[in-house]
This record gives sequence, structure tokens and C-alpha cells, in this order.
Amino acid sequence: MAENDMDFLDVAAAHDVDFNPAQPPLVIERGHGVMIMDSDGHEAIDLSDINASVGHCHPRHVAAIQEAAATLITSKGTLPNPPRSRLIQTLVDLTPDNLDKVFLATSGSEVCEWAFRIARRASGRHEVLSFWGGVYGRTYGAMSMNGLVRRKRRFGPLMPGAIYAPYPNCYHCPFGKQVESCGFFCIDYLDLVIDAEGTDDLAALIIEPYLGVGGIVFPPDGYLSRLQAWARERDVIFILDEVQASFGRTGKMFALEWDGIEPDILCVGKGLGGGVSIAAFLAESAITDALVPAELSGGNGGNYLACSAALAVIDIIEKEKLVDNARRIGEFFLAHFRRWQERYSVIGNVRGKGLALAMEFVKDRETKEPLHTVPRQISRAAYARGVYLPATGNILGVRPPLVITAEEAQRSVDVIGEALEEVLG
Repeated sequence: MAENDMDFLDVAAAHDVDFNPAQPPLVIERGHGVMIMDSDGHEAIDLSDINASVGHCHPRHVAAIQEAAATLITSKGTLPNPPRSRLIQTLVDLTPDNLDKVFLATSGSEVCEWAFRIARRASGRHEVLSFWGGVYGRTYGAMSMNGLVRRKRRFGPLMPGAIYAPYPNCYHCPFGKQVESCGFFCIDYLDLVIDAEGTDDLAALIIEPYLGVGGIVFPPDGYLSRLQAWARERDVIFILDEVQASFGRTGKMFALEWDGIEPDILCVGKGLGGGVSIAAFLAESAITDALVPAELSGGNGGNYLACSAALAVIDIIEKEKLVDNARRIGEFFLAHFRRWQERYSVIGNVRGKGLALAMEFVKDRETKEPLHTVPRQISRAAYARGVYLPATGNILGVRPPLVITAEEAQRSVDVIGEALEEVLG
């Protein structure tokens, strides 16, 4: 069949094992900056792609990939290449001083998986604590730590030693407390969880600085530093999963900067490659000393092409001041979210930092029962007007490329406002 005769959606539905069509179903053919164009020629501002950190097909990103592809594509860790070494040094220079060792891989799942394994080896213990709503990957260990059933349904039995505790989702506090007066009760509660579910063999904890897949939920200020203190008091290795948060997404180069924390292991990815598959963990040498050389293997991680792409991404973020842009544009979006929340009672909660933002829709502000139909309707109405704003359950998330301009942000809020008016009146 010729490509111009092919129905790409039909092929996906018939043969793509994990096909989960957008609403409305779309075939995206090209992108540039924050714009995407579907197979009907319809253009829209993309408010969803956290992988495209420096935008779709940024000229300098494209040039770096093209040059690398014409030079060397694959490579092994046993044979260092210039982009690999430069990227490793850049990551060490950008992150807290205690993180002096780097491992490059191809996905966030891999680096989170290795973080658990190394923590177990270094500590001599086996249990790992994670948090409700957290998603750490698709490999066996990472999946086992996921705090959402939809990411592990009927894939059991899970990895032994997995322990789960509530994430500090203050809008839906499982303890019915108020953030102003709770004194971080959920951290004190961790001791009860460990005593009840553990075997006095806790190696590590892993947490996202904001729940990505779990609804774009940020903990209250000071929570992560308090959690780090809790871990250090108990000699527990602190793993921070910034796969969805690093490289400017939250208005800081790394989300750890908001609370000034220094994790023992830091996992990064997604936006690092700008769409090219690459991820990394950084760790203290005191932890990685438990390994012997080549024990991690690595497949095609840290290859010439991916490292070249990542170096270009970091350079673009720094030279174009995209971290500052994320913070500034994010504040603009959030101000509009708050105005809409005042007008529409079904918007129960608005939240976020930088360009990781969300509106949560509820049937009733007292019960906070999720409202799933309205976000999908708003998403469709917005796309028809030229803004791609996908709904996930009762959440509308805004996580555009960091290159979004003030004019594009203004156009986005104008369209979202029109869509809200159309759907809600």
C-alpha cells in the first residue's frame, strides 16, 4: 500500500499494541516550535509535549542531530566519544556537588530501575518506599514501585520489598488535614507505614518532585527538604525522580532547587533529549562504589547521536534563557487559571510551577468528586480553535515546550477561555 493511500489511524488501531488515541483522534505530521500540524493541515499550539523541551525541530537541535548522524550514531561505554564525555561533565557541573557519578541510558524507566538496584546493593537492604500516584517506569522494578494501578494492573506478582505511602496531595489529603496546620503529618506517618509494611530493611525511597502522570501535583513548599531529613536520619538512600521535571520544566533547571535538596541519586530524562531517547542517573560515588565496572551494561545508552542532541538541548535552554521563560509564562497561565476558577465552580483546583500546570475539574467543590466529561469537551473545542490541550481524566494539564512565547501563551489562554465559555457558558 502506498503511504498516501494509508489510513494511519486504522493501521495504529489494527497493529499498534499500545495505541491509545487522542481525543479527537489525530495524526500529527510535522511540528515547529510550539506548533504541530495534523494530517488535515490543521495547525495547533502544542500545550502537552514535555519531551519537546526546546520545541519541535529547533534549528540548532536539528543541526546537532544531523551532524551527529553523519559522524557516528551508536557507541558503547567502553569506547568513550566526545559528546558522551562532554555531556557527563555538563551534568556533573549542573547538579549538586555530591552527585559526581553519571550513568547514561535510553529511558527514564531504565535509570529508575538501576537506581533501586544500586541502592539495594550499596545499603545491603532490599525494601524501597515510593508514593501514591507516582510513576517511575515500565520495567519490572520501576513498574513495581508505581503508585497507580493502571500502570501495573494484572502484571503481578510485583518486586518484593515495594512499600507505598501517600504523596502530599494537599487538595485530596487522605488524612483530612489542612496544609497550614498539619505540620507535615504525612511525613510522620511514614514511620507507621514502614513499621506496618516493612521488615526493618528499608534501602531507599523514590519520589517525584511533582506527580507527572499522577495529575501534575506539587507537594507543599518545604516538604521535600523535610523528607530528605527524614531519610538521612534513618540512613535511607534518597532517590529523586526528575525524569518529568528536569531541565527547566518547573521554572528551575532542576526541581530540586525549589527546596534546596541534595538527593543521593537523581534521575533525569525526557526533556534532556528534546525528543531523542536519552536518560541518566547521577549518584554519589559512595553509592556507586558498590558496583564493579561494566556491571550496569547499558545497551545503546550514551550513544553519540543522543548525547549530541542532549548537549544541544542544554545549550539552547541556557542561551535562550528558557528556565526564566518557563517561570514567567507559567505565572501568566496560572493567573488565568485562577480567574477561571473564580468564574466556574467546576474548576476545583489549579496548581503548578513553571510550565507544569493543571486545572482539576470536579462535580462539587465540597465532595471533590471528579468530573470527567467537561475536560474532554474543552479539549475538543480548544483543538478546533488551534490549541492542543489533551484531557487526562478530570485534569487539563499544560506542559508546553519551554520555547513558548508570550504571544503564543496569550493566544492559548484566549482559546482556552473561548472553549470554557462554549462548554460551560
